[in-house]
Amino acid sequence: MAVRSDLSLHGMIPLVLHKINRGAVVDWEDVSVDTFSQIIDFIGNRWAVFAPDGLGENAKWMLTFDDGYLSDYDIVFPLLVERGIKATFFLITSKIGTPGHISWSQVDEMHRYGMYIGSHSVSHRRLSALSIKDAEIELYESKQQLESFLGASVDAFSYPFGDSSSRLHQLGLSMGYRYLCTSMHGVVNAAEYIIPRNSIYSTMVWKDIVGVMEPKMGTRLRWVFEDQVKGAAKGLIGRERYIRWRNWVLGEK
Repeated sequence: MAVRSDLSLHGMIPLVLHKINRGAVVDWEDVSVDTFSQIIDFIGNRWAVFAPDGLGENAKWMLTFDDGYLSDYDIVFPLLVERGIKATFFLITSKIGTPGHISWSQVDEMHRYGMYIGSHSVSHRRLSALSIKDAEIELYESKQQLESFLGASVDAFSYPFGDSSSRLHQLGLSMGYRYLCTSMHGVVNAAEYIIPRNSIYSTMVWKDIVGVMEPKMGTRLRWVFEDQVKGAAKGLIGRERYIRWRNWVLGEK
């Protein structure tokens, strides 16, 4: 069931980042502040967020952040405001105000400056491993907490670990979300409500990042193959073993 909205995201290239570091990059998902600055200089005013007025001039990229790390406020937010760019921040509500994560007052400030706030669940558990009742709680209570605090609609959800399924999509829609963000590669298609996102991570050089932001047909075909292999590998050896294998292949410690 496709859910249409007033915001046309067709053709957008969503990007997903996690923690931005001023110092040495340690984890696979971390990105240096220098690399991030290059990315937002490249995007310029061609950004989009999940809001009716959430399109910059000739919008092409969606910049999203998962987990609500403190770097979202300390590093990312000032750089975005300086350049007039808006981005989407998916928050784990139980983590807000805990060490290493942004506080509720910081969430409020970012929202007032036009940043879009989305849900990344209550506790960041894999939804497919939960009962339907518990998955509903993760989806619904995180949405209600954020909406009650912000006084604004929260229409977008990012699946923890990118763990999604058609059943979870239907559950998310029934909870009132209009956009469900996965970790599959791709460009947003006309259906709009299932949003692929393309990861930027620590081992990528600038040429790799541009290849993600300006994907050619070969890159898009490779994405399809990679997603199929990744899904099969996770199903065969389990997610945790897959991550250890991935990090070993990429030379991460």
